Amino acid sequence: MLTVRIEGSLRANLIAALAGARRWRGRPVHKDTLDHWNRLVAYSRETAQEPEDEPVSYLLTALEAELANSKVISTAGDALNN
Repeated sequence: MLTVRIEGSLRANLIAALAGARRWRGRPVHKDTLDHWNRLVAYSRETAQEPEDEPVSYLLTALEAELANSKVISTAGDALNN
């Protein structure tokens, strides 16, 4: 299982990541932030099959759609399509 350290519930973290991705839509985002959001998606996919997990599939779908259109800031500071 992928190790991701999160504070609070998985659902709360997905909501926060989705809000951030929407807030930054169309603008460059730091690679570390995109990496965190992508790790959160991967972790969510792995844990979503556990019976006691909160229903998060709609949040995952929305976050993945936002990430598909994200731009990353390169080390030189310019925006690159992800």
